[in-house]
Amino acid sequence: MTFEYRRTICFAETDAAGVVYFSRIFNFCHEAYEASLQQTGINVRTFFSRGETAVPITHTEADFHRPLLCGDGITIQLVPIQTALDSFDIRYTVLQETGKTAAIALTRHVCIETATRQRQPLTEELTQWLQQYGSA
Repeated sequence: MTFEYRRTICFAETDAAGVVYFSRIFNFCHEAYEASLQQTGINVRTFFSRGETAVPITHTEADFHRPLLCGDGITIQLVPIQTALDSFDIRYTVLQETGKTAAIALTRHVCIETATRQRQPLTEELTQWLQQYGSA
């Protein structure tokens, strides 16, 4: 099941031309990621704190299809995909209110033990999150 997150573009998120600054797409995507974690019952304060486990982003990419302007409503569709026992990708589609695709993005994550910085299997809560929103 795809997770959907809605928001409105703010003036501060645009550049001098009035268009969303390119790197902001990743802010929007991360907001959707956080909201999807919360929706499955994950406490984001604990999840993103310096605990025993961290899930850093190791790769990002984005393609832009249409400009986004201040006041535009957008929907971000998020689909996580487990790629190994210790990693996953998240594919994002950013849609305008018309339903047209404005951007497509991807973030790649790896689960590590914070003390050693070594890879470790995904946590049980991440596995449950992947089962809820991951692609079949």
